Amino acid sequence: MKGIFQKTMLITLLGASIACPMQASAYDEPTNYVHMKTENMTVYSAYGATISATEKNGVYSIKANIVNNRQPLEVVIFKNGQTGVLQQVFKKGITEPVAYRDEGDRVVATIHNNAELKFVQPEQLYFRDLTRATGSSYIQTLAERGIIRGRTPDYFGVNDALTRAQFSALLVRAFSFQQMPTKQFTDIDQKKSWYVGHVGALHSLGIINGKSPTIFDPNGKITRQQAILMLGRTLDAVDFVHEDEPTLPYEDSRAFQGELLRHTQTLYAIGALDESAMLRPNDYITRSQFAKMLAVTLQIAGRL
Repeated sequence: MKGIFQKTMLITLLGASIACPMQASAYDEPTNYVHMKTENMTVYSAYGATISATEKNGVYSIKANIVNNRQPLEVVIFKNGQTGVLQQVFKKGITEPVAYRDEGDRVVATIHNNAELKFVQPEQLYFRDLTRATGSSYIQTLAERGIIRGRTPDYFGVNDALTRAQFSALLVRAFSFQQMPTKQFTDIDQKKSWYVGHVGALHSLGIINGKSPTIFDPNGKITRQQAILMLGRTLDAVDFVHEDEPTLPYEDSRAFQGELLRHTQTLYAIGALDESAMLRPNDYITRSQFAKMLAVTLQIAGRL
């Protein structure tokens, strides 16, 4: 996906921040890309994909000859009085999250598959365990978009660990990757596992590996170090580039090298990792800790 939307990404990095989101006037329309317009939507592809775009009764349909998850489309939809959150529509009316940023009068979504999109009213959420949780605003934002879900309708589970299956689903939802089959892992039921497509998408991109060539271990827990590696690899997959190589403040990161060091430096530089003396890379990451990492990363990458 080398070079995808590079111009827009640079503008996003310069203009966007957590505290001060971009305004509608900051959006730079990427007119150099192949595009198709409808009344309220424009679809762009930097890869010259053949695009078919239509809109009818509030549903925005996009079809393109996308080869894989490394070839995204950028979809700009003007709200024109519509409210709610943008989501993907699947069969039988089921909706799933889509990664997008809100520019005021329009939304800008990045998708990696053919899709039907529409604005839906978000579920009213109240997680009783967010009152004293660090990063509760990040959790609320992701939950409102449908990217992250509670353990129950009123309980998020801020201190609970994430399993490998849950982690895979979070990344695929957050970055709107196309779900893909995976048949090499014997401990994943191809017909009944709700996460099989999420694991397949990440495995095809080299973001997540099995515990062995045939064992995935979907219920295994994710450490902080593993979360950093996989979130960093996700940024690589979408061609996010951050040039800074800051000195890490963590006493327990001094032995980091190669890929782990690079991804830790990137996530620290963009504010996805906390300022503290210890990183605790071998601790299991909690749902609230990863919610912050994910939300900050999506915002800096121009997807939230």
